[in-house]
Amino acid sequence: MGDPMTEQTFMFQCAVCGSRYQHGPHRYEGHALKLYGKIFCCDICWRGNHDGWAPDHERVLLGVLKEKGLSVPARNAKGLLPRD
Repeated sequence: MGDPMTEQTFMFQCAVCGSRYQHGPHRYEGHALKLYGKIFCCDICWRGNHDGWAPDHERVLLGVLKEKGLSVPARNAKGLLPRD
């Protein structure tokens, strides 16, 4: 195992909320959103929207779907866009 002081830290920006998160090595905080063209979101967005995307995230997600030419997934029983 390498020295944690010399290993490179890989930081990414959440496609949903815009915050930065670490993804590799030793910390994998990003999640691919299969229904939304495999964009990545941070752990906070992933865990906080387990039952469907909060309405304040819809603008971003609908924009991604439009940009990628993907269909809008059916809303869940709560009327929210599904997380995955």
